This record gives sequence, C-alpha cells and structure tokens, in this order.
Amino acid sequence: MIGRSILAALVLAGPAAAQDTIPSGQAVVLWQVLWERVEGQGTQAILRFIAPGVARDGGTVDFEAAQADMDWLCATHAVPIAALPHARTESVLVNLMDRPVPRGATDPEAQQFFTVYTIENGACSPEAF
Repeated sequence: MIGRSILAALVLAGPAAAQDTIPSGQAVVLWQVLWERVEGQGTQAILRFIAPGVARDGGTVDFEAAQADMDWLCATHAVPIAALPHARTESVLVNLMDRPVPRGATDPEAQQFFTVYTIENGACSPEAF
C-alpha cells in the first residue's frame, strides 16, 4: 500500500512533483508518469519531462547532452518508479520535451528526445530501436 501512495503522489502532483538539475545543467520538471501496454512485451513506464534546454531555437542542450540527461533520469527516477510493487516493469521510456505535448500527438514546433531502457538488476540499459 505504501508504494501505491507514493505513486499516487507522484502522478497527482503533476508538473511540480519533481524538479531537478540534471547533468547538462538544465532544470527539468517531471510532467507525466504513464503506463502503457506494449504488444508482446508487457507494460512500459513512460516518464515525460519538460526540458526547455532542448528547444530547437535558443536551446543549449544537444542530443548527446540530452542522452546523458535521460540516462541520469532513468537511474534516479525511472528505476524507483519501475520497482514499485503495483507498477513493476522492466521497460521504461524517458522523454525530454521543450514544451508539453500530449502523448501520441505531434507538434512540429516542439523538440523532443526519448530513449527506451530495459531495467536489469536496478540499472538502466538503453535499447536499440
């Protein structure tokens, strides 16, 4: 039950739930935590962060720096969430976006980076896709 309470607090708190400074130095805000079924693979946790530094125009974070940020966010945020008793998963997607974009929608002006990870033994391993 404690795991479910923590999860509810993270999800219900929305954008103000977690703000961190990540390896690139940009400030990010946890925007959404979602679970989706992936055919043939089970459930995948999706962590979506607002990261203004990845913006095409005026952004200071390129893909290489964003990848380091996503690796860090997976280790510090996705691993604990994926281990919650009622939300356990081994597949996580970490998404950085310069502005809120609804899941599955396109916004030609938005910049987004994402990486899919497998969580094994408490560590994130990026998947090739």
